[in-house]
Amino acid sequence: MTSHALAAAVAALHREAATLYTLIGREFDLTTQQAQLLCTLTSGRPSFSELATTLGCDRTNVTGMIDRLEKRGLLARERDSKDRRVNRVTATQDGEQLIARLQERFAESVADRFSRLTPEDHDRLAVLATALTPGAAPGSKH
Repeated sequence: MTSHALAAAVAALHREAATLYTLIGREFDLTTQQAQLLCTLTSGRPSFSELATTLGCDRTNVTGMIDRLEKRGLLARERDSKDRRVNRVTATQDGEQLIARLQERFAESVADRFSRLTPEDHDRLAVLATALTPGAAPGSKH
């Protein structure tokens, strides 16, 4: 496979993932970016800057998303105990429940979209995607 073909394949997978976040987000009255943000909160208490880096957007965009999700009772802000200038984000109990439902729907949708692949192909794709994604933990949901 040429580097151009690989780039095209990666771009196609990116578009597919974005489409899934959009469709699933709508089911839960979320924007695409809000669904992505919630799905990144599987562990830890990221700072706004860390979320902006993960989502590939500006910190001000993250602040607006967090504001709206906080108003819905899904997220809470906490001051970092080591640096009071830093806000960290945590999911509320309602947020954790919604995140679990989002992850389940995402997994179902991926399984449906990739149903023509064999279970072995699924495993290979998961290993390759994890190996190529900076900071991705083995076995992470997405």
